[in-house]
Amino acid sequence: MSFSNNDILYPNTAQITLKDGKPKDSWMRDWTHEERVAKFFEFCRKFDLREDKLLKEDYQIFSHRLHWHEHPFVELMTGVKDSRDRLWYALVFSFTNEHWGTLTHLMTHGIDKTREHFKHNRHARSDLFQIYYPKGTDVKEWLLTGPLKAANALHHHLTNGKRYTMMQFAKILEAHFKKEQNFRSPLYPCKNTARYVAMAFPHLVDPESVLYGGTGHFLGLFQIFGRQYNGKCKYEIDADGEFIPKNQGCIDWLKDMKQLCEHSSNPIEHQKMLNVEDKSCLMWKHIAINHGVKHATKRIPYNWIFPMDFDLAKHPEGKVVLNGYTTQHLWKDYVYSESKKISNTAILDA
Repeated sequence: MSFSNNDILYPNTAQITLKDGKPKDSWMRDWTHEERVAKFFEFCRKFDLREDKLLKEDYQIFSHRLHWHEHPFVELMTGVKDSRDRLWYALVFSFTNEHWGTLTHLMTHGIDKTREHFKHNRHARSDLFQIYYPKGTDVKEWLLTGPLKAANALHHHLTNGKRYTMMQFAKILEAHFKKEQNFRSPLYPCKNTARYVAMAFPHLVDPESVLYGGTGHFLGLFQIFGRQYNGKCKYEIDADGEFIPKNQGCIDWLKDMKQLCEHSSNPIEHQKMLNVEDKSCLMWKHIAINHGVKHATKRIPYNWIFPMDFDLAKHPEGKVVLNGYTTQHLWKDYVYSESKKISNTAILDA
């Protein structure tokens, strides 16, 4: 991989061994703790600039802004006043692994026309997301019925005058999908739903509350702190929605997260726990790709993730423009038909 002056680099990293494809040590193990933390905040500061080659070209991996509430989903939801629809759309977006085209088609055209749309169009961003569904599920059909069933059963939580924490709300969703829809492990998309509800409706779900991370997040923190967290943390959510660590591993995790959140060099201003959790995961992917452990996945059409004209880069001088049109050359060879359709639409709109 060739590097430019704008790329985020990791000089003088250690040679490490892998176990099941994961590093057994931090590549930055010979760096001081201050140097590791500084590298994380450098990653955060440069994240929205998108001058780094990986951040710019692999938008499907690094598909958020530094502040996640700047996602266009939040603006889209401002016009949704019905509590059932708010939850329904957030669930659809989360269980499709954030497929913008499916969400907006459903909102605009309804269930029957979306069913027809699915016959010739992709319904979700990743087949891997199907591991969360009960075996044998027709995912395309479930997306038209399952989230709506959950929203009908649970939307009263958005009108009862109570403000939930993100983990509390995620656990309510998880309980429904386990008991009523036969899911085994739906917590990941349920946490994603809680995130989006919190971002769009912070008066209903607290976006500053604790959200327990996933594997990528723990691997990112491992690079920074040299501590193994994944599978070692036990916690409870009490009746008030508070996050209660139940063992030393979880106490360490929460302490390390608070250190990053409260650090004077942290450029994250809002939703600190949420955004530190997300960006530590994305730094893990960035450093792992740089060290050849992970590989960039096939690029997917930008409009599967965002509106075509949404600029993922946020640069005060406009040095980088990153939207569906400027990225089209990166994905058209993978999904030529989508590229052709977008090109024809752009011509018609011109």
